[in-house]
Amino acid sequence: MRLFIATLISLFPLCASAQWVPPPDLRKVRVQDDCARTRHGIGLSIQPSPFHPHGEIFFCQDRAHAIDAVHPGASRFFLVHEYGHLALHTRDEGEADEWAARQLAVAAGGKQILQAAVLHFLDEATRFDPLYGSGLDRALRIARAGGVPEAVWPPRLREYEQTRAVAMAQGITIRLRLASGYANRAEMTVFVDNQAAGFLTNRVDEPFFLPRLGAGLHRLSVGDVWLFHIRKDGSRFEIARKLYAETEFKLAISRQLALDLDYDSENLTIAVKAP
Repeated sequence: MRLFIATLISLFPLCASAQWVPPPDLRKVRVQDDCARTRHGIGLSIQPSPFHPHGEIFFCQDRAHAIDAVHPGASRFFLVHEYGHLALHTRDEGEADEWAARQLAVAAGGKQILQAAVLHFLDEATRFDPLYGSGLDRALRIARAGGVPEAVWPPRLREYEQTRAVAMAQGITIRLRLASGYANRAEMTVFVDNQAAGFLTNRVDEPFFLPRLGAGLHRLSVGDVWLFHIRKDGSRFEIARKLYAETEFKLAISRQLALDLDYDSENLTIAVKAP
């Protein structure tokens, strides 16, 4: 335990006063400074395996220093995010973001880290990754999950929330529906007309925003699809991974659509329908 805390402080001297430490079941996870392993991104986590019995986190100290030079302490959020993947046994980046935000919200010094992270993502507002969304999406997700008071939200974040509410009311949205059966959780990347549109999961019943679409026929495909069975205790059993399926659809009068997904132990099929 002492060695672990010392490692965290050495990795994060700018925020050594923050008292967040991992939950007991994650305290044996090794954190290694390895920019080559992260491909010079800030962090990477590996789920438990025979080679990494407790899981492992690789962290790029150089990248952390660059982030903290602009927004001191923001890099700490990324470390907690990687622990989130291990705590939840998920590759869902949004879920890991929310877990990290909730953890920091109740840690000494954590609110300052959350505010720094929000500012960092606002600096990357238009940067888009289908697994994370845009920088604006991450800033809003963290602020909400971490309970950052709206009174201290930067103006750009408040404006984005309002714009997003309008888009929800006026734009085209789609919800994921799984056929009844053992598979009750799905995670995937969505492509519309061969362009990455974002990460979709039925973890939460929230609408997924489609890009602006013109009249006519459109192609929707889902890639890197993972299917799970979520047990009553919240644990998950993996059923299949790296599946692919595609379909075509025309815009209907309704601006709310449903993406029906069915898996028969071999083949994955999807269809876009009116709800």
